[in-house]
Amino acid sequence: MKTTYAFLPVVLILFMLGSCTPKINFMASSKVPAATGYIKTKKDKNNNYVVDVEVLNLAAPERLDPPRQVYVVWAELSQSNVKKLGLLKPSSTKTLKASLSAPATSEPIRVFITAEQNADVQYPASDEILVTARR
Repeated sequence: MKTTYAFLPVVLILFMLGSCTPKINFMASSKVPAATGYIKTKKDKNNNYVVDVEVLNLAAPERLDPPRQVYVVWAELSQSNVKKLGLLKPSSTKTLKASLSAPATSEPIRVFITAEQNADVQYPASDEILVTARR
C-alpha cells in the first residue's frame, strides 16, 4: 500500500510534464526586426490541433515597406497543404501585441505570417514576415 502512494507523486509529475504544450519561437525577421513571438500547439479531444499564436512588437502592416493591409497566419500541414489560420491585428498599445487561436486538422510542420494586401487571400501572396523552423 505504501509503495502505491510513493509512486503517485512521480506519476502525477510525469502526467503534468507530458501535458505541457511545447512553445516554438518565431525566427528573427529582417522585415520586422523588433517582432518576437511563439506558437503553441495542442491536441484536442477530437484529435484536431489548436494552434495558439502570440506576437509582440509587431508593427502595423501599413508601416511596412511596401505597405500592406493585414497580417495573415498560415500553417504548413504537409509538403503541399498550406492552411490559412486567420488574421493578426496588432494592438494599439506600446507592446503591439497580437494573438490568434485557430484549429488545424493535423499538427503543423511550420507556421508563418505574411503581410497581405487584403484579408480575402486564399494562398500566401507576399513574403513571409515571421516563420517557425520546420519540425
